Amino acid sequence: MPEIIKVQGLVKKFNDFIAVNNLSFTVDQGDVYGFLGQNGAGKSTTIRMLLTLIAPTEGCIELFGMNLKTHRNEILQQIGAVIEKPDVYKYLSAYDNLKLFARLNEKVTHQKVMDQLEVVGLASRAKDKVKTFSQGMKQRLGIAIALIHDPQLIILDEPTNGLDPQGIADIRNLILHLSKEQKKTLVVSSHLLSEIEQVATKVLIIDKGQKIIEGLSTELFDPSQTIVELQTTNNSFALQQIANSTWSGNLQQQRDIAIVLKLDKQQIPQLHKDLVSMGVGLLSLQPRHSLEDYFLQVTSGNQHVDAFTN
Repeated sequence: MPEIIKVQGLVKKFNDFIAVNNLSFTVDQGDVYGFLGQNGAGKSTTIRMLLTLIAPTEGCIELFGMNLKTHRNEILQQIGAVIEKPDVYKYLSAYDNLKLFARLNEKVTHQKVMDQLEVVGLASRAKDKVKTFSQGMKQRLGIAIALIHDPQLIILDEPTNGLDPQGIADIRNLILHLSKEQKKTLVVSSHLLSEIEQVATKVLIIDKGQKIIEGLSTELFDPSQTIVELQTTNNSFALQQIANSTWSGNLQQQRDIAIVLKLDKQQIPQLHKDLVSMGVGLLSLQPRHSLEDYFLQVTSGNQHVDAFTN
């Protein structure tokens, strides 16, 4: 697949503070590229550099095979972006908002505007004023505005931030639709691993401006590397029973209030059945990916991990 984004040695300093530190990554055509990190990790700063909103201190950015410094206008015509909350006119309708932005592109017709509202699930509310919309609807309208000129690359910075569960699900489904049905390339930043897991084909984790890990979602979210945390009525008894069973090789460590095992996700029902037969009083059984466990350790500052890539 052709490279849509190629970033090499990107650095951004604000006086003595290094917001982005020697960051390199590539986004291929057709990717839903999950850009993951805690708030303040450097995600938004990197995205602003990709959109020429701020200039890098060092490093090189290429988009669509062109240098961003020398081909800025040509590149930006092929990008649609929503940074933080979209800027829309609350006292105009969804249709009028979209039509206003569409005037920048002479090729956009009435039907094109309605088609974009249909894509984001707002066609039935086209004539309603935006001030009556939920935050999730405003977010989808912002995405429609970003799509109106039919860009090849869509960049969404924390698109589910501040949304209720239904709003989050709507944005997630829209991202999947844009990727699978419209064959768009997307960069989606988030501090929520669970959201990135459900949409991304490739993931980059950064912390304190540095790359921690990059790889395909199918590898990073390997179901055979599922972490299971057990809370029981008697951890000492439960640990002894597990250590003397066929699950002994899956034991990782005992935390303050939980016993931790690593196993394939498909084995969880059998584990639950065996624990009950052992007489273990099970209070909770919480599965999560080993990547999530790793991500929490790294970004909480409990340990230092040198940057590496898969």
